Amino acid sequence: MADGGIWTRLTGLFRSRTARDDSGDVEALRERLDQAYRTQSALLSQVRRGVADVATSRKRVEIQLSSLRREIESAGTEAKSSVDRGDDAGARRAIERQVALENAAAELEDRHAQLRDEEDRLQASAGGIERQIEDFRLRKDTLTARYSAAQARSEINDATTGIGSAAGDVGQLMADAERHTRELEATADAVDELMHDGIITRPGESEDEALRRRFDEALKGDDHGPQQISQ
Repeated sequence: MADGGIWTRLTGLFRSRTARDDSGDVEALRERLDQAYRTQSALLSQVRRGVADVATSRKRVEIQLSSLRREIESAGTEAKSSVDRGDDAGARRAIERQVALENAAAELEDRHAQLRDEEDRLQASAGGIERQIEDFRLRKDTLTARYSAAQARSEINDATTGIGSAAGDVGQLMADAERHTRELEATADAVDELMHDGIITRPGESEDEALRRRFDEALKGDDHGPQQISQ
């Protein structure tokens, strides 16, 4: 029973000791970090779409400005031709049209400048958000790796502690087994000696045969003694 209990403990040390509630906490933490990363990425996408929309509007204003400048130049040419022809009314109409176009172009230039500033601001904002997201991603990955490493180290420490505790029981078990083995060896040696001396019978030997063998061994001992003395 004692052997089975010890080996059961040893086997249990290498089983999943992480049937703990914190495994769910780890997954919940990772999910929250991933969700925060997805939220920031979605925000960055919105800002980039805003930059693209503003850039598109700026391009349209630039196209309109190019068209107005051509019309302004055309109105100026028409006014000069009317003056050369002596057509004062035509020249006045061309100049009035030129002034109106120049006013419209000035407004478009202001609008173009505003769009350019807005585009630059959004681009800077997108760059800042992108850097923040990258920094968050690196910190998230580092934190997740550190948490996993700490969890693994904790499990190893728990296993090491359990092994150390079980090792004491195993050591005691081995000492008991060794003592018991020495006792069995001593008993076997004693039995062999008694059998050799004829005090107890050998397997398949009768008591008379054992007594005769004991007597013969005694005689041999007596014969051997004087021989040693004569030497």
